[in-house]
Amino acid sequence: MTSHDGPSRYGHLDCNSPIAAWRFDRQVAECASFAPETILDIGCGWGELLQRVAERVPGARAVGVDSDVELLERGRAGAARRGIADRVEFVEYRGEAWTEPADLVVCIGAAHAFGTGPEAVAALAELVKPGGRLLFGDAVWAREPSEADLARMWPETSAADWVSLPDLVDAAVEAGLRPLRVESVEQSEWDDFESEFLADKEFWLQANPRHERAAEVREAADAHRAWWLRGHRGVLGFAYLTLGRAVALAVWARPGPGGGPGLRRLLPRVRQRAARTHRAMKRTCSAVRMPRGVAGFPARGTPRLAAE
Repeated sequence: MTSHDGPSRYGHLDCNSPIAAWRFDRQVAECASFAPETILDIGCGWGELLQRVAERVPGARAVGVDSDVELLERGRAGAARRGIADRVEFVEYRGEAWTEPADLVVCIGAAHAFGTGPEAVAALAELVKPGGRLLFGDAVWAREPSEADLARMWPETSAADWVSLPDLVDAAVEAGLRPLRVESVEQSEWDDFESEFLADKEFWLQANPRHERAAEVREAADAHRAWWLRGHRGVLGFAYLTLGRAVALAVWARPGPGGGPGLRRLLPRVRQRAARTHRAMKRTCSAVRMPRGVAGFPARGTPRLAAE
């Protein structure tokens, strides 16, 4: 059979990252649970998670950003099939250049657009609206790789490409986010992902053993399998972090887009103002029931406390 010019791409994968069905279902449910009005997926591919969350949250508007035109078309077709194309947009764009914030920001397997995992988390934190969440997924070292380990992985792989899970979580906290869930996949999830990734080539080779491209496809499949089974298997893990951005503290973060660095600079001042307000309230108020808006943090856009 030579009816196909080459293998399909990602045809056996629901998601382009290692994840079991039960874990993916939980992520969708948790992302939808706080009813985000706006959703942004950086490096979305065909945006399976983006679409499923949008399905669960009526009225939510979602944008998937990627540079792969073929995968974006697959995403648009999926949104149309689900009847949510009027609320879900797929945009060809460089993810690292995106500046519009959202209630829910998703970035899974696309940290390389920003540099390392910690660099990606720091940049993405700027896009999370106050009270919002970031779902971030990236590879992490399951153990420190040796030079021999690195030599068996993808060409030019270095130990600096990824960090350990504790270091990634620390970077998220440093960026002003709080870890709501930290999880790493099991080896079986990695194995399923790699098998399904290679299935496009292997099923095509089974059906087209004498095709003029068969040798090329076979060589690519064998190289990738070696990088997996003899290279990163057991050395490289994959983690998902569900990270939250505070509501109360974020209203003070005026400097800088998104408020990340500004929030860290203003945090001591926020604490001082809150303490002064608390002392003033104790001196002047004896009633148990207090009016709304005097509990230490004013409404957004009014950075002034009555106690000052």
